[in-house]
Amino acid sequence: MRAVSTLRRLCLPAVLAFTLAGCLPYSQNEGEYELIPTETLRDDCGLLAKFQGNLHLNIQISGRVVRADFGVQNMQLLGYFLEDGEAFTADGSVANVSTTVDGANECLLDQVQVHLDATTRCATEFNGQLRLAYDANNDTACTCELWFRFDGVQGNTRCEGNP
Repeated sequence: MRAVSTLRRLCLPAVLAFTLAGCLPYSQNEGEYELIPTETLRDDCGLLAKFQGNLHLNIQISGRVVRADFGVQNMQLLGYFLEDGEAFTADGSVANVSTTVDGANECLLDQVQVHLDATTRCATEFNGQLRLAYDANNDTACTCELWFRFDGVQGNTRCEGNP
């Protein structure tokens, strides 16, 4: 009798954890999303035009953790879902990047940083805001920021009622 109750005490938490792991309230699909700019808030160096073909995320979700491969500079973003379960945030950076700014200036950047805030609209779409910053401590001509609002769409499948 005692061995059974000990076994039950040990197995019950494991079974509950396994069962609840599939019941997370996040409706966002994993996979590839295209980021479609809807409003440019700031673009110091014309970066939006430069990155237009690389604005995509490949999202993986594990519990509350969000991991995304970002098309710009092959960056990886790491973040989490907020308490409400619909909004998420992610950040990433890459150091010592060689690039051009304004189409002509060759720059060695100390760091490229990205911050993304987004809210789930449905399983295949989210919207939000992205901030991308070029930091070059020794060259102010290479320091610039891009801020824009976007729709993230998976496989051209927008939410019902959304154009």
